[in-house]
Amino acid sequence: MLALLALAAAATTCASGAEPYDAAFESPYPWARFLAEVFPEGLDPERSREPHTIREPGPDTANYPNSPDTIPRGAVYLETSPVFFTGAIAGVQPQMYNAEYLLRLGLTDRVEFRLFSNGFTWQAGGLGMGQTTGVAPLTFDTKIHFWEENRDLWLPAVGFEAYIQTPWGSPAFDSGTQPGLTMLFRNTLFWGLAAEYNVGVGSDSTQGGYTLVDVIQWSISKEVTDDFHLFVHGFQNQSALPRMAAQTVVGAGWIWYPNDRVSIYGNWGAGTDKSGPATTFQLGIAGSL
Repeated sequence: MLALLALAAAATTCASGAEPYDAAFESPYPWARFLAEVFPEGLDPERSREPHTIREPGPDTANYPNSPDTIPRGAVYLETSPVFFTGAIAGVQPQMYNAEYLLRLGLTDRVEFRLFSNGFTWQAGGLGMGQTTGVAPLTFDTKIHFWEENRDLWLPAVGFEAYIQTPWGSPAFDSGTQPGLTMLFRNTLFWGLAAEYNVGVGSDSTQGGYTLVDVIQWSISKEVTDDFHLFVHGFQNQSALPRMAAQTVVGAGWIWYPNDRVSIYGNWGAGTDKSGPATTFQLGIAGSL
């Protein structure tokens, strides 16, 4: 009877939105109990039964880094930026316009399958090339959530992302098959700030193929209201998804949630070195389907 009461209490706690109960706390093995304490499970097993919302987790394409959080099993997010403008990059590329998209599918509560592309692309003439219009290559992507944040020990929430950019697009924008691997982190800071940061390895096209480069992305965000967030962000060498490469960019932006199913966002950035773009501007919308 006591066991049944305990089980019912645990179920009620999960249903009420509190921290889900982890059975490893009752393990006879000290190591299992230690791991449960240091690396919280954090994911409510009932979350895939609840109404899906774009607020938790938020859109990945709103800023440069990607969150370690994954969408629930069965959830579908579509994120699209009909306006993505990149200023000319000295000696690298002329002005460019993209209409990118990211499709996210929740395979489990911890694993996402993702399809990304810079979509319809227009590139101005320059650097010995004429004006070009076409479709950017398709990228296959997956993201895995490892564990939740431990605020007592200042341990971040952690995830992992791996992608492969294919040559499947217009020949003018074919840069070959390019892989990328990234570790994803999130920490809650003071004053209601949240930090997301990614560290990984990407690839950069060269005449001889491609070379591996270290990549870093970061953002610090503030929830001004429940529906409106502000952030500053930046990256070194690449953003979290294969857009621009070999530059250092910083900027700022915002996310607005008009309801639980839709978010609208925009950001601006500028290069901090001579190879960086004069400016970038993005305006996008994401929905939980």
